[in-house]
Amino acid sequence: MAQSKYTFLIKLAEDKQAAAAERMRQAQAKVLDAMSRQEQLENFRNEYRERLTTGGMKGMSIAQWQDFQKFLGRLDEAVRIQQGDTEFAKQRFIMERQAWRNEHKKLKAYEKLLEREREREQLLQARREQKKATDEFATRRFWDQTHGED
Repeated sequence: MAQSKYTFLIKLAEDKQAAAAERMRQAQAKVLDAMSRQEQLENFRNEYRERLTTGGMKGMSIAQWQDFQKFLGRLDEAVRIQQGDTEFAKQRFIMERQAWRNEHKKLKAYEKLLEREREREQLLQARREQKKATDEFATRRFWDQTHGED
């Protein structure tokens, strides 16, 4: 059987699916990294807040308390920014996963078309063989009728 036109399309679809899978993997790694950084910032902020509470009980100057508050405000802002980065990374992952799914669907569609083409070719081949057998039988029968009973 000659190479199908779908073979080339399947190869392209496989390449596109592999590229989409790699982009999805990278996006997932960025999500995990962003989540880890967010968790680290939140933990540090909580520890710092606890130090402020402990230090406040022991007594501290107004300047120290204000410095703690400023730094805590910066940590809160850093956490908010990181939450945004994490959310952006999650959205990017969702987009890349959908792109991979789309490429996967295309690949499966081309594979199905190739399968149908092969089934049609097998059916045509079976019909040709059946016609050939029928023609040979008819030829033999004609031969036998005209030459066989002398």
